[in-house]
Amino acid sequence: MNKHLDEDNDQLYQKMREGLDELDELFPSATPDPAFFQSIVSETTKRTKKRIRYELFAFWGVSLVVLSTLYFIQTQAPAFYFVIQGLSILALVFILAKRWVGNHDTNT
Repeated sequence: MNKHLDEDNDQLYQKMREGLDELDELFPSATPDPAFFQSIVSETTKRTKKRIRYELFAFWGVSLVVLSTLYFIQTQAPAFYFVIQGLSILALVFILAKRWVGNHDTNT
């Protein structure tokens, strides 16, 4: 009985192979040129480098403005600078306390 199943499987495999070969003849498929994929990779790399460069310069610009402003405030109006620093610390404590109380209430 196993021999009969093996013969049937072999015949089925042969017919499937013939059918697939006919499909390949009717609808030939071309393998894409590796240069096509290389161009896609290089294009993506260029765009990524350009975006990273833009983000880096934007970060530097914003940092320069913020640090310059803080330095100016510290040297020209130190009392105002210390008020800003105190308020930022209080805001941080308030946010952390609110988050801690919110987590504490949901756990019980």
